[in-house]
Amino acid sequence: MDIDYRQRMVYVALIMSDNQLIEIGVSRYAATEGDNCCECAVVVADQWQDRGLGKLLMQHLINAARLNGFYRMFAMDSVKNTGMLRLARSLGFECHPDPLDRGQVVYKLGL
Repeated sequence: MDIDYRQRMVYVALIMSDNQLIEIGVSRYAATEGDNCCECAVVVADQWQDRGLGKLLMQHLINAARLNGFYRMFAMDSVKNTGMLRLARSLGFECHPDPLDRGQVVYKLGL
């Protein structure tokens, strides 16, 4: 994804291991066409989950989206991803079943 720091943003969490930078987490958003809304996503390496990294990455992303004039953020994920459900709720996202796909959930956050 191209990054322009307004319409498209990304935050990357890195650690140093064996003299190499290793990516352990990423959060990103991309503007949707026609309104002040952006789609977001976050991923954290398995061994780094449940340590607050996903929440920290998303907090930075949410703040950047607000500063860049977005009014709403949304994400879609599997209904089976309970980790994402917990994270989204802890950040204030509303959770709704996807009307087009029963296996998917839509998360929405007013900014």
